[in-house]
Amino acid sequence: MSAQVEKIRRFTSRHIANHWVMLITFVGLVVTGMPQKYAADAWAKGIVLIVGGVERVRFIHHALGTIMAFQLLWHVIEGVWLHLVRRRAMPMVPLASDVRDFVEQVKFNLGLAKQPPRMGRYTFAEKLEYLALVWGTAVMVLTGLVLLYPVRWSMLFPGEWILAAKAAHGGEAVLAFLSILTWHVYFVHVRHWNTAIFNGKLDAEAYAEEHPLELASIRRAENPAPAPVQRWRVAVFAVAAVVLIVGVVALMVWLRGTGPGLSAFKVVRFS
Repeated sequence: MSAQVEKIRRFTSRHIANHWVMLITFVGLVVTGMPQKYAADAWAKGIVLIVGGVERVRFIHHALGTIMAFQLLWHVIEGVWLHLVRRRAMPMVPLASDVRDFVEQVKFNLGLAKQPPRMGRYTFAEKLEYLALVWGTAVMVLTGLVLLYPVRWSMLFPGEWILAAKAAHGGEAVLAFLSILTWHVYFVHVRHWNTAIFNGKLDAEAYAEEHPLELASIRRAENPAPAPVQRWRVAVFAVAAVVLIVGVVALMVWLRGTGPGLSAFKVVRFS
């Protein structure tokens, strides 16, 4: 009988749920977006036919894009709450130590170092992928809004900007698809078959190899008490959250053509 493999909790149900939403929306956006970008190709026409026509493809794409936009908005609000109010660390933000880890990893890969760098909860590669995800999502949401409401945006910006948004939207979509297909799939499913984001747990052996510093902290049962919540921090967060939400609602009201015109703020066209 083989020994039972030790599993260590890495992700919470909140992380797992967020990943599922991201996974479903991303796959759906690729399936409904690529046929629109390459509409003249036979495979694209086939997908559109299977889904049920161009209008249905667009409806699904817009619906999934809306979900992704709200997830990004929630991620920003949640991040500010955890960092500003709860005063938790932001382990996904790159630090100077990540640059050193990258250099040490390159040296190890080239045989110039005997041991790979010892990293914490997230490796430098995971942090880079996270930044690419946040940046890419923001670009897709903003350019998607421009393409969804081109007439309203043309009241503010020159028509060339609409074409630029279309190019950026399609280019970022291809880049994101290829990045997930190569980078993410390799590191998560080829290099190591990692299912932690689905069941929340990671093998102790994999933990020791990928995140030895965090594993050592877990072994020492280091669980610092949460910082006390201060009223002024809650007040600042509440004001910022309300301003952000009201701003998003006002933008959507204007984009849908039910708000006041903004011709006074139109960007000057340079000849």
